[in-house]
Amino acid sequence: MMAEPSPSPADRQSHRSGFALLELLVAVCVLAVLNSLVIGFVRFSSEAYYLFPSQYTRIKSESLLTGERHEYEDETELSYPAIYFQENGIVNQARTLSFACGTNTREIVIELGPGALVFRQ
Repeated sequence: MMAEPSPSPADRQSHRSGFALLELLVAVCVLAVLNSLVIGFVRFSSEAYYLFPSQYTRIKSESLLTGERHEYEDETELSYPAIYFQENGIVNQARTLSFACGTNTREIVIELGPGALVFRQ
């Protein structure tokens, strides 16, 4: 019986380069998916920071106009504790809300009484 010749180094190298290309494509796809998830999360958080004041003011105005007690419903899905407005637009509790904006954290302080918003960076 005759022994088969062993593959040359050039043949072995060509097989390895095919796997390297496949590994590179898989790695790029995984990074692209992770990047899209992270960018979506950051965008959502910074949007919540900008949306909160207008939603807060709208609910406060409704309370003043109707003369009824209203609850701020969290439309940003960040699950903050409920904010209640009395019939005259006064809030029930002062608090500080923190929003993640990229690598920074921004805060909005709700003052007790008239419920003025104070923006801290």
